[in-house]
Formats: sequence, C-alpha cells, structure tokens
Amino acid sequence: MRRRFFFLALAPLVALIAAPPVAAADPAERSLTVQEQRTSDRRVAAADRYLADADVELGLAAACPTATGSDPSASATCEPPSGTLSVEARDQLRNIYCGPATGQVIANYTWAVGAGQNRFTQDQIATWMSTNINGGTDAFNLERGLERATTGAPRRPANWDWVVINLRDHNGNGLVGDELHGYARSNISGSRMALAVPVKPHEPQAAIFLSSWPREVRSVGHWIPIYGWIGIYDGSDSALLRYTDSSRDEGGSTGKFLDPTRHFAILIMQHTQRLVW
Repeated sequence: MRRRFFFLALAPLVALIAAPPVAAADPAERSLTVQEQRTSDRRVAAADRYLADADVELGLAAACPTATGSDPSASATCEPPSGTLSVEARDQLRNIYCGPATGQVIANYTWAVGAGQNRFTQDQIATWMSTNINGGTDAFNLERGLERATTGAPRRPANWDWVVINLRDHNGNGLVGDELHGYARSNISGSRMALAVPVKPHEPQAAIFLSSWPREVRSVGHWIPIYGWIGIYDGSDSALLRYTDSSRDEGGSTGKFLDPTRHFAILIMQHTQRLVW
C-alpha cells in the first residue's frame, strides 16, 4: 500500500490528529479548480433551496412535544423526521478498497439489484477509481468512479452529477454539522441518492469515533456511504446518520450502523474535509 500524508488546517472545534496509515487509504487531496468550486457552490445552493422548502413542510412535526403530567404519552408517540434508502453493506475485498466498496453499495442501490447481488465487482470499480494505481482513493477519483458505476441506472435522477465539495461553515454559525446533516437530507430525501464521506474512523485516544470501529487504528482514512438521516440538527447528538461500513478485515466492522451527525462532522474535519454527493 502506498503511504502518503496530507495535513490540513482544521476548524477550531477539532484538533488535528496525525498518524501513519495502516487501514484503507485515501491519497492526498488536491484543491478544487475554479470550475469545480462553482459546481460545488451550485450544489450547495440547490440543497439550501430544497431544505428551505422541506423545513416549511415539516413545520411543527419537526419538534416532538415534551411529555407532561396531563399527557405523559405525548413524546412517546412523536417520531422525528427521517429519510432512508434501501442499501446493503458490502465487505471490502482489499485493505485499500473502502472506496470501491462504497461505490459498490451506491451502485447496487442505483441499479436496484437483488439482495446479495452486485452490479459491478469491486475490482471493476477500483479500476474506474484508480485505486490500485494510487494505493487508495481520493475524492475526485471516487467521484469519477461513481459517475461510471451509476450512469444509466434507473434510480439515478435525470441530469444528476456527482460533485466533490469542501465541508464548510456556510451559514457562519461556527458549526459544520448542520451543513452535513442538511446535505444528507437533500441527497437522501430530495434526490433519493446516497453520499460518500471520508473519515478518520478511530484514531488512538480519540474521544469521537465511528461505532463501526470500536478499536483504535492509525488510519490514513476511510470511505463510507451515508444512506439515511434522523432528526433535525441542533448541535447536540440527537440528529443521526445511517451508514454502511466495509472494514471487517481492516480493524472495523461490516454492516449497517447509526452515529450522531455531530460525530461525523468532527471525523470529516479531522481528515480531508471533503464529501462526494
């Protein structure tokens, strides 16, 4: 496995953790070009428009009432808003194949394949993502691989384009978790598409880590697909994201998992600060 490092300045809310790679790899990321940044800005603006309309439709349903003495069942009967897609987890076949495994999960969903089946092999997707050549998968190669793996798929929306963006505090409130949760809502409930995020899954002595990685591991980075969301982000751990993991043989787990959006935001910002959606 080719070992490379890429260090980024982090937002004040997280600390930089540097460690040599052992698990699945994400090679160093390049900057967005001017055209790519414009495409990113358009996608963010479209998501903001979707969320504005969706929040109006949610109205009071977005907030669950607190149980009272007169009606102790009030909060028990209230379900937070949510959205989910029908996906199956896939185990990555090689230690650097977290990107191809993520692509396989997303491609299988878009092609509506049957349970236990795959539209494309991980080796094929790895070729499209240049994973073997680079010793891992960066965001732009993952985006190109997703384009190839989902073109013509029945569940891919018309005029869809996979986009790489930098996770940023666009609304100036000092957080990025609300942006991340909003992008998940827009993709999953608006476009009915999953999104792919790169994280540091469980750095040594880290207070925040993926529940799919209960053990510490010095990792150069790890790709996972997000396929569901629960709740409205308020800065706490109440808003959640559903994801699959592929890392049973790399120190993590393979299956479906659920973690707070706030945790995901921290883990993304500790890594490349990117996502593909």
